[in-house]
Amino acid sequence: MAIGAMAGAGAAATGLGTAAALTNPLGWATLGVGLVTDIMGTGAERKAGQRKMGYIAEQQESLEGALGQLGEITEMKTEMAGDTYGMNLNQAMFQTGQSLYGLTRQGQTAAARTGFASSGQVQTQTQRAMDAGVQSFGFQRQGLQDVLGQKLMDIAEFKGAEEGRIQSEQARLRYEMKEAKAQSKKKFLGIF
Repeated sequence: MAIGAMAGAGAAATGLGTAAALTNPLGWATLGVGLVTDIMGTGAERKAGQRKMGYIAEQQESLEGALGQLGEITEMKTEMAGDTYGMNLNQAMFQTGQSLYGLTRQGQTAAARTGFASSGQVQTQTQRAMDAGVQSFGFQRQGLQDVLGQKLMDIAEFKGAEEGRIQSEQARLRYEMKEAKAQSKKKFLGIF
């Protein structure tokens, strides 16, 4: 009969027990241990879900902060690009102004030395040189505008890529939060 009791207990432990196996005290003990273990496991799983929820909430808060910082960083980069453009443009204007002033002085000196103060040839050459200086400034200004435009495009691309990455991470965290909430509310056999 001892062999029959062991067989009944084994059948109950594997879930294949019969009503006869449950009348055996060893079968009841095995079933009780299994139930207690499952109940404790469910409680541990709930606690793990609650810990995950806390961790995910911290990550979500961190991402919100990163999104705010992204706006500040983008604004600073844009301002810096504008300041650099303005500084370089002022420098080009100053250099062009100095060149034009120098050309004017050279033309006046040349006209005075040759004795042809009203000579059209000296004035024509001076005017051509000044026009070339103005045209050179125009090219410099256009080049600076192109550099500024490229920097602004790079900043916009950076911002778009970072916003996309943050939004993707937020979506992942929302999904994980739903899973953690479900885990934290898990019930044993729908009872408790």
